[in-house]
Amino acid sequence: MAVPAPRRRWRIGIDVGGTFTDLVAVPGDGTSWSLADAITHKVPSTPHDPSEGVETGLAQLLARGIDVEDVAAVAHGTTIGLNAILQGRVARAALVTSAGHRDVLQIARARMPRSFDLHATPGRPIVPREHVLEVAHRFAADGAAVGALGADGVDDAELARLVERLTALAPEVVAVSLVGGYAAREAEQHLADRLAAALDVPVTSAAAVWPEAGEYERTTLALLDAQITPLMTGYFTALRERLARLRVDARVYITTSNGGSVSIESAMRRPVQTVLSGPAGGVSAAATAWPGTDMVTVDMGGTSSDIGVLRGGRPVLTTTATVGPHPLMTPVVEVSAIGAGGGSVIGADTSGARPVLRVGPASVGAVPGPAAYGAGGTQPALTDAYVHAGVIDPATFLGGTFPLRAELATGALARVAEDLAEDSAEDTTGADGVADAALRVASAGMAARLRTVLAAHGEVPERYTFVAFGGAGGTHAALLADEVGVRRVLVPAAAGTFCALGAAIAPVRRDVARTVRTAVVPENLDALTTASAGLEREVLDWLRTQDVGATGTVTLSADLRYAGQPTTLEVVLAERSTEAGPAETLRLDLGAVLRRFAEQHERVHGFTDATAVVRAETLRASVSVRLGEVRSGHGGAAFVKTGARDVRYDGTPRPASVHTLGADGEASVTGPAVIEKADTTVLVPAGWTATSDDGGNLHLVRDVTDNGEG
Repeated sequence: MAVPAPRRRWRIGIDVGGTFTDLVAVPGDGTSWSLADAITHKVPSTPHDPSEGVETGLAQLLARGIDVEDVAAVAHGTTIGLNAILQGRVARAALVTSAGHRDVLQIARARMPRSFDLHATPGRPIVPREHVLEVAHRFAADGAAVGALGADGVDDAELARLVERLTALAPEVVAVSLVGGYAAREAEQHLADRLAAALDVPVTSAAAVWPEAGEYERTTLALLDAQITPLMTGYFTALRERLARLRVDARVYITTSNGGSVSIESAMRRPVQTVLSGPAGGVSAAATAWPGTDMVTVDMGGTSSDIGVLRGGRPVLTTTATVGPHPLMTPVVEVSAIGAGGGSVIGADTSGARPVLRVGPASVGAVPGPAAYGAGGTQPALTDAYVHAGVIDPATFLGGTFPLRAELATGALARVAEDLAEDSAEDTTGADGVADAALRVASAGMAARLRTVLAAHGEVPERYTFVAFGGAGGTHAALLADEVGVRRVLVPAAAGTFCALGAAIAPVRRDVARTVRTAVVPENLDALTTASAGLEREVLDWLRTQDVGATGTVTLSADLRYAGQPTTLEVVLAERSTEAGPAETLRLDLGAVLRRFAEQHERVHGFTDATAVVRAETLRASVSVRLGEVRSGHGGAAFVKTGARDVRYDGTPRPASVHTLGADGEASVTGPAVIEKADTTVLVPAGWTATSDDGGNLHLVRDVTDNGEG
């Protein structure tokens, strides 16, 4: 009797964007698979209640042949917390801090908003000063209590007065951030617990969110976490209810800003870790799909283009990111956004002496969308420029499921040309001129931002491969690559849903930190080793709560600097398997650490100083568990020619062949050409050649002998 084949298990990734909600199902049974095995789906987003679009899209995805009982996990990336912070739709908060520290939010880092504007005024603090209350309790850098109240914290009388004042303020959430609290986590948490019991509102301890020195940054982070807690708790609860309606009984993970994911329970306990998770999803997917590769990711969606960097296949992280004006001191994937997406508004800026063409940062959004959508929008967007230029075929947009109206795109662009008239600084004669200029402006803006991002790390674009995704990533990638001198572009299979793919395959990951501020010298090695081992135990204890059976990696690192330097560099101390044994077996190689610091300092700053003392400011630990292997594509699918049409991308109409991927056809395509896929359209300009691997990924390579005028 034949043994039935085992049923395939699935992991489903969901990414809620401003225009579309993307869903991707990938094999979740631990087997190796390629991107061509992914099942993708898109539905319009529902801004009034994002979980509604999630439920609708998930129901439709399951209807495509996935048994609900075979769903092993659902991973969700969301920008709900980010949008709430940027729009000010957060809970009313109060802050409890140490006496004499009430103005920490107003003082911040005591920097002028604009260096050469003597009339500039600081922005509004995250909570007003009258909502900041003081207690006579603080801690030294070693965690010892300072003041008369001792180590037991606030006495009952002071607590009663504090509760009375907080009750009068009627906050919806409270944050506690005491001076030096990062070194006395238990004491600060004890005060937060007492306040929560007395007030019956959520109370957040700053040290529990992130225990690192930097009172302004740590306090701000705690307030951000507190302010979005009610919103995110409500959303995650609604998400669970909608999954239950669909009978999806699977582990739910939420993607995080560091490129990983955590259980929904962990996300509810610390929602601030999710605020930049959306842009990080695509970077995480690239890291998993092509390990060891130097890449620049270009995620060009409906509203903006997000640029990320991977060095050696690892996402570059930063601890200096911001959300609006507010700093985020936790490690997040370094993603730089520029307001140039498929929905970016093309218009005339008439604020100067003569009108000039502007692309973004405003977006037409999902509703009404670009003019070509035919949904009542009158402002042209970059999508309209692609349609008018012949790059996008209105009849085959999104696989023919979302037909566009070219005449509306042309009409909207022509109106902008009239606004610019003859006085414009650009050659914008008619709809043709506006479309050409809009593509050039978008490319120039993204190129300038990309060069700045790489220069900050001592890098140049030429040595990197572009990984272009998002609905418009493949459409614009080669134009951007020409602008900055990049010769290789990779357009992944499922490029239009790549961030959702990133959610599905994001490793389970956690970061922790501890401030040490000590010299990296032999006599301090035991203390540094003990502290690092403590962080390793912390992340391993957390990992046991995540229901992950696979083996992962613990990375121990330190923020190092030369004595007297204001900035640090993160240097790896050791990498260990999660099965390496007790943390007490950890041994650090001091010489190797100092050599790595010197090499990194030379690359970033251009010099080393062998006579200077190296100091460690912060120790860090991260645990990461990958949830499956993605096979890199080899060999190649074929290009099937379906027709030809004129396209214009540099001011000149050119005849271009049009192709789709299939079993029989040409092994490569030379530009000018257009490759139409269900989720994106890929432009292959003159001087570029495209091939496809068996995973459905497109590889575009620039011919260095071609001047692009073919």
